[in-house]
Amino acid sequence: MTPDKTIKAASLPIAPMQMASGRVVDLGNLKPDNVYWPDLLEGLVKLPRFNGATAHVTYTTAQHCCLMHDRAEDVHKPWALLADFYCAYFGEISRSFRHFAAHLSGDPQAFLESYYLARDEVTATIWEAAGLSEKGESDTASLDRAAYLGQLDKRLTASERRDLMASSREAQDHWHLPEPFPIPVKAWGEDKARAELALRLKMIGIYLRN
Repeated sequence: MTPDKTIKAASLPIAPMQMASGRVVDLGNLKPDNVYWPDLLEGLVKLPRFNGATAHVTYTTAQHCCLMHDRAEDVHKPWALLADFYCAYFGEISRSFRHFAAHLSGDPQAFLESYYLARDEVTATIWEAAGLSEKGESDTASLDRAAYLGQLDKRLTASERRDLMASSREAQDHWHLPEPFPIPVKAWGEDKARAELALRLKMIGIYLRN
């Protein structure tokens, strides 16, 4: 390869993606300045949780983000709200698909580690764009927050499954979830989810612009 071709190849985007506004971002080189909040809002509002397997209701990832915020302790609310915003770039990739693809990859452990690394890098960039920096933080504090958010997400998922999905004995062993929250989950639909997510973004200092 000639030097010119080498330079050109190095400058090519790794994973370009067009967003709702028409902006194109490179997921392999995402910077905080690339995070355009209206694009993320639009994607999350139209993204169904559980691949749309919620019986007779439209339940969006945007609402899941809102409920993560609402169920979290005050100190964790901004982090909890944005914890699943990476889905605006990735989609809702089910655990079942991840493990099936890992199984076919030839190196399941490496495949899953790469997926989680990509998720965590994009999430860290989103947090930084929101002014939530992990720089200077101890490893213990970061790990404790990750564990807290992971458990919060599992409890909320258990609540969503209980209230929005069909009852299924066959699925009991599939989920491996903790006890759900006592508060019932009622689906908002897209319009309310859009308004509520915009409101919670404002609560953490993010004001949408067109």
